[in-house]
Amino acid sequence: MAGGATMEITLYQVRTFLEVVRTGSITRAGRNLGYSQSTAAAHIRALESQVGTSLFQRLYHGVRPTPDGDTFHGYAVRLLGLVDELTTSLADGREVSGRVSVGASPLSVDQELTRLVWECRYRYPKLELAPAGMDSQRITEEISTGRLDMGLILEPPNRGANVPAGLHIEDLRSVDVVAVAGRELLGMLEEASEGNAENVLTERQAKARHSTVRLLHVDSDDSSLEKFRAAVEGAYSLRTEFMSIASVQGALELLRNGPCIAVLPRESVAREIESGEVGVVEGVPGERHVVRMVWNQQTWLPPALAATLELARRIGPPAVTVA
Repeated sequence: MAGGATMEITLYQVRTFLEVVRTGSITRAGRNLGYSQSTAAAHIRALESQVGTSLFQRLYHGVRPTPDGDTFHGYAVRLLGLVDELTTSLADGREVSGRVSVGASPLSVDQELTRLVWECRYRYPKLELAPAGMDSQRITEEISTGRLDMGLILEPPNRGANVPAGLHIEDLRSVDVVAVAGRELLGMLEEASEGNAENVLTERQAKARHSTVRLLHVDSDDSSLEKFRAAVEGAYSLRTEFMSIASVQGALELLRNGPCIAVLPRESVAREIESGEVGVVEGVPGERHVVRMVWNQQTWLPPALAATLELARRIGPPAVTVA
């Protein structure tokens, strides 16, 4: 491309480029953004024509950025960042107002959604957030059909590869999730574990072995349930059964009063762990999940939605203080 020449590129071409980089596939990027493969490929060809160089190396399975593609990627991220800043700045200048519906999976309601609602009330008094709790799969369905504006989901990092067509997904932060149980069950599990090692069972150990422990799952779309069960049964030789529960607080109530184990965000139960009401089940490995924000891909976001998305990006992890 000659020096001083003007590039004529569009935001939707840039968004397609970024999605191809993220997925490593023109076909998958097009599907995620609601385009056909040929349309997504045309976006990339148009960009390459404007910049005068190849942005991707075509591989047997997918594509990867060329050195020039890596350079373009840095500018593309900055360009869309400036667009988002512009949208937010214009909204700030005229005081954001309107209504944004936000879906949150049960594991993200107590922390992510609550903090977003409070922060929004403080920064944008005329902006109404309409929160709704539902499982992760339903959130994406409701956003796809336009019944929700955005969603907050807590899930394993490998779950975000297949984004429904037309939706955009952005990782906000990482969260540790741990298996927790009430004090009485923790004592029984510790004794049961000792019985495994010594091959001698006390009466309490035998009771623990013959008890049915409920494995609580707070999000019905959780794909880690069988892995959870295998870890508990492998570590303690217990009989287990699954039980669905609607919220973290509901799970905590059951943990305090019965033989139950739940995998929950550590930050959501930090106070209960510190006070000794519940404790971490050491025989079950913890995991690292991510908080994800989902919304309908649009070239220009409504100011109310843009302001809410930016607010969600700024909110950090909760500060937990114990008296």
